[in-house]
Amino acid sequence: MIGDDQMSDEEDSRLVRFGVAVPRDLLTRFDQLVESKRYIGRSEAIRDAMRLYISQAEWETGQSGQTAAVNIVYEHRPRLMQELITLQHKSEAHIVSAVHVHLTRTHCLEVLTVKGSRQQIEEFSDGIVGLPGVEYARVFYFSLPEEEDHQNRHEH
Repeated sequence: MIGDDQMSDEEDSRLVRFGVAVPRDLLTRFDQLVESKRYIGRSEAIRDAMRLYISQAEWETGQSGQTAAVNIVYEHRPRLMQELITLQHKSEAHIVSAVHVHLTRTHCLEVLTVKGSRQQIEEFSDGIVGLPGVEYARVFYFSLPEEEDHQNRHEH
């Protein structure tokens, strides 16, 4: 038998069927979400849920967490915008991209793609939360298994 670390990409991505027993009310609620989110079926929704659960666990235990999207809604004030830019430049986490959107006349949305250690990303996002005028700041963290060979295989 091949060990997990010796498994080929093809074998690793092969679909495996398994059975799960859940309370009927939980399944009913899940099926409602599957339908409202327009999943093709339960299987894809369960795969998404598993990926999210694994990402969360890896982030919490420090096994992963190299990449995150930091979403910020804040008042459109030049001083605050300058403070956000200063935080980005001072951060030990690497800001890969920044998207700035004017939501209303008075509010902006900024979405930052950030790479770094869990601690670096958390320190960066914690610095944003406390700024006066920032109304929402949420971090969406994720781990990508192929991240180490991204440069060699990524194509558009």
